[in-house]
Amino acid sequence: MSAIAPPENHAEAYKRGLACLERKTYQEAASYFQAAIDLERTVTQKSANMRYLSFLGLSLNLAQVRSDEGLLMCEQAAKRDFFDAEIFCTLGIVYLRHRQRGPAFQAFKQGLVLRPRHRRIMDEMDRYDRRSTPVFGFLRRDHPMNVLAGRIRARYRNLVERFAPTEA
Repeated sequence: MSAIAPPENHAEAYKRGLACLERKTYQEAASYFQAAIDLERTVTQKSANMRYLSFLGLSLNLAQVRSDEGLLMCEQAAKRDFFDAEIFCTLGIVYLRHRQRGPAFQAFKQGLVLRPRHRRIMDEMDRYDRRSTPVFGFLRRDHPMNVLAGRIRARYRNLVERFAPTEA
């Protein structure tokens, strides 16, 4: 943690951790989320708030210190508190950082089931879902004809973009 006064309670530590995430000081955020977990355990003598654990995993992953451990923390939080859309949002982000698009979109979809208009989840899905509609709509996306036609269409689009006149 920083040299500033330590947080009084777990809620304050959590807020400071969120502020550090916004400032992109991920190591500091991780220390605040860990402090929130520790402070809550001393007060309530129960297991930690899963949202704190989820954000600790996210901040560790973003800091690239212990990214596998961060992924495990987010997965554990999602298994134990499966009614919180924010936890599924952080899990999806961590999956994307591990280049696991399938599980990431599953986590995002689960979060949208819980909160249909979750802004961050919708932004993340829009940013990463770049697939075009299948060429043959009456066939499955993974049908060999759709796969082949989609590759041809993508190459054609790349050629058109490469040789299209640019505006000065």
